Amino acid sequence: MAPELDGLPAAERDVDVSGPVAELLGSVSPRILRRIRLGLRAFELLPFPWRFSRLRLSAREDFLRRMEGSRLGIHHELLLMGKVFATLGYAVVPEVERRIGVEVSCRLADGSRPAPSGPLGDTEPDGEGEECDVVIVGSGAGGAVAAATLAEAGLDVIVLEAGQSFNRENYPDDPLEAITALYRDGGLTIAEGRPQIPIPVGRTVGGTTVVNSGTCFRAPRPVLEDWRDRFGIDWAQGLDPAFAEAEEFLKVTRLDPERMGRNGQLAIEGAAALGASGGPISRNAGNCVQCSSCPLGCEIDAKRGMHVSYLPRAIAAGARLRSGVEARQIVIENGHAQGVRGYTVDGTQSRHIDGFESRRPYVVRARVATVVAGGALGTPELLLRSGLGGRQAGRNLHIHPACWVGARYEEEVRGWDGVMQSYYIDQWEQQRLLLEATFTPLAFGGAWLQGTGREHQQAMLDFGHVGSIGVHLSDESQGRIRLTNDGSLRASYKLTKEDADRLTYGIARAAEIHFAAGATEVYPNIARAGTLTPRKLADFEAESFKPSELRLEAFHPMGTARIAPEAEGVCAPDGSVHGTSDLYVADASLFPTSVGVNPMMTVIAFSQQIAGELAQKRDG
Repeated sequence: MAPELDGLPAAERDVDVSGPVAELLGSVSPRILRRIRLGLRAFELLPFPWRFSRLRLSAREDFLRRMEGSRLGIHHELLLMGKVFATLGYAVVPEVERRIGVEVSCRLADGSRPAPSGPLGDTEPDGEGEECDVVIVGSGAGGAVAAATLAEAGLDVIVLEAGQSFNRENYPDDPLEAITALYRDGGLTIAEGRPQIPIPVGRTVGGTTVVNSGTCFRAPRPVLEDWRDRFGIDWAQGLDPAFAEAEEFLKVTRLDPERMGRNGQLAIEGAAALGASGGPISRNAGNCVQCSSCPLGCEIDAKRGMHVSYLPRAIAAGARLRSGVEARQIVIENGHAQGVRGYTVDGTQSRHIDGFESRRPYVVRARVATVVAGGALGTPELLLRSGLGGRQAGRNLHIHPACWVGARYEEEVRGWDGVMQSYYIDQWEQQRLLLEATFTPLAFGGAWLQGTGREHQQAMLDFGHVGSIGVHLSDESQGRIRLTNDGSLRASYKLTKEDADRLTYGIARAAEIHFAAGATEVYPNIARAGTLTPRKLADFEAESFKPSELRLEAFHPMGTARIAPEAEGVCAPDGSVHGTSDLYVADASLFPTSVGVNPMMTVIAFSQQIAGELAQKRDG
């Protein structure tokens, strides 16, 4: 996959790639690990009657080229899997980064460091259990805001987080160690289907807000109107004060086009040439002008994730945070939620190693309410394991399926200079599309580059000339969260042909923007389409692609405990779970449909509404 070329070291011969990746795979669930092993075994046996690993180097390179040119979908899926793992381990090697010129850093406009956030207190679980008024499962945007709101209202709050606590003082320096520490399943949570779609979500104090791009959108007004009219969320159109309060507290600031970086500026130029509407993105990072470490934790914590904003605020109001606690079941007595039962996990060990000594039972009893805020994957997982939420628990999964559309420019782009996610284009909102200029770090985006072997290595060397746009779809397609026989989570998702066509249309529009900005070729991430040039764009648009041919990712799971009548959903408009007293949900699981934009601010507003109403009930 990565032979020596023009100063790039050879994988395995010169630098260890497989070892660190194998360590990363130790953090994934048994189900995902079985699927990866099956894929790797198939890859090894594909050149039958020979084995791939026993072929000569030249024969391996030739076989990879034939896989890339194959018309069989299974060849492309296995090749992409191989490129993902090879690039993930190779691109983070310091010698590789230096040769390509990648520089990872974060900087405020004035060169200062943000003031330290408030303390989180003692996060170690106390004995075998504790008591409180309200226990909250999850410390991301939903759980942290609920904790601050309830604690400031005078309730005794405990927040449980399965992951460990990190900040600018102790984020892991090694990228693969950071992925293992900060993400669920090492970032390899997969929605099964055709295509299979990775859904990387955070598993650390602060949740996904620690590793997201910090992009802040308010929910579109037509979406909120729909939620009010069809799902009875009467307060949905009254969220402006909550949005404004959060924006002020999180220092949400619109990016300066002059300092956002060349990747965003090229999107501006291309969109302007086409007359496509858009604007600079607003982020919860104040006057940050350089950020290329976001997916691995902001190295100076300029991005105000929950671990440096709402959680310290909750702790200051008296809340307690307990990290390394895996919630396994909601305690129910006489139809009332009475707390959470789980176990503690030593952060130095894989959550999937059974029987290690540091794992012990842990129970939190809640006198007033239990709030589940584990995200649209973790919340239904806990509800299903507890036998709660009815037949709709885990259904209605929306994910904003997204495609990376890269392009090569003659000029240097150096996407790692400036802000990772910088400019949005909403011209095709009626087609349910949102385009965002988004630089993807080499470890994550390198697998999308064209070619294999030496050709792929050359593309890696050229990475500084690559610009990228993310195409996001507000999906009508749906998926589901289930539990397998061994109790692990299974996510599935069926991309419809209609949504696949919308994504293909969005890819064409992203290509058009790239070409208008001066790109010489575009990579549409559809194997059969190859590389696009301006003359090939019309042919691409005339072609029809199957959903399984698209290479997608997703970063915004939602809807799996949605607000709707009991026959259609899990929760009432006040966030309470149908059929169970004193049990609430406060995260993106509540969204009745796809929100259509990066959801963090809408999660915050929803959580504040749910928690505020809960506090009022207690006072009443």
